[in-house]
Amino acid sequence: MRASTTLPSRSSSLLTSALLGTSLLTSIGCSSLCTTRSQVFEGYSDDQLWTAMVASATTPVYDDWRVLDNHVHSDPTTHRIEISRVLKRTLVNPEAPPLEQEREWKFQVVLTHDPELNAPLIDFTARQLAVPAYVWSESDRFFLQMRTLLGAPAAKIESTSAQEPTTPAQP
Repeated sequence: MRASTTLPSRSSSLLTSALLGTSLLTSIGCSSLCTTRSQVFEGYSDDQLWTAMVASATTPVYDDWRVLDNHVHSDPTTHRIEISRVLKRTLVNPEAPPLEQEREWKFQVVLTHDPELNAPLIDFTARQLAVPAYVWSESDRFFLQMRTLLGAPAAKIESTSAQEPTTPAQP
């Protein structure tokens, strides 16, 4: 009988410890637990970048995943976008049964400025614990989608066309 009274107190102390640990992790926040990648976007205006950020967030393009759920909250006054996304895929390898995979992402994308380069900077931060390599891959995909939408910066197009040699006309 004594063991049965000890068991609930042990399980309740384990539950208390787990809740305390969870609340501690929550109070620490993303500053030390989340992964951030940044990229400089020279030659683009803030308006161009904001439009590409919102488009990349609301209509994501994946080669190997299906988007099941995509919630986007954008705040144009702070140039911040919060994204919550659920992805799914079936991985098929020879001589192995198909493997169903599902991934949930919570990340934030913020447009700021790099003071040293005096250029726009976009920070991509995972808002959950995740393998850094997966976050890097997801941020690279997001940045590539933005660059695809933006095309070459206007300044680079003008400087390239100005540097092209002109061929003299044939007599």
